[in-house]
Amino acid sequence: MSAATSILLASCMIVLMTTASGSASADCLKETSRSESVTGQLAVATATDADGRPERPYILSLAEPVCLTASEPDLNVPDTRQIHIYSSMPDVRAAIARLVGRRVRVTGQPFSAHTAHHHAPIVMDVDRIELAP
Repeated sequence: MSAATSILLASCMIVLMTTASGSASADCLKETSRSESVTGQLAVATATDADGRPERPYILSLAEPVCLTASEPDLNVPDTRQIHIYSSMPDVRAAIARLVGRRVRVTGQPFSAHTAHHHAPIVMDVDRIELAP
């Protein structure tokens, strides 16, 4: 293979990789949106905080991986199949507890895990939860 052919082949590979990664990021959850939705199987995990105290986070396991685009590039999350969910709303918190073990669709605002209390790469403050079809 000639040097020119090698350069052309390498250039094509770079273009293809850039196009593929660009389209993947277009499908990422957005940290700036309160209306992001995902569907998965809801479970309660056993975890510990930084001091070794037990915690029982709600973890949504997804069939397909998702990524997160954050406001700061170093907080972007590449593909993951787990999201730690919680809710600031008492009625939604109660619904989350009732739906453990079920396939659900949640809507809310995702963000990058950044404390010892976050037990998946993406965390979501859920405004709505419902059974998924």
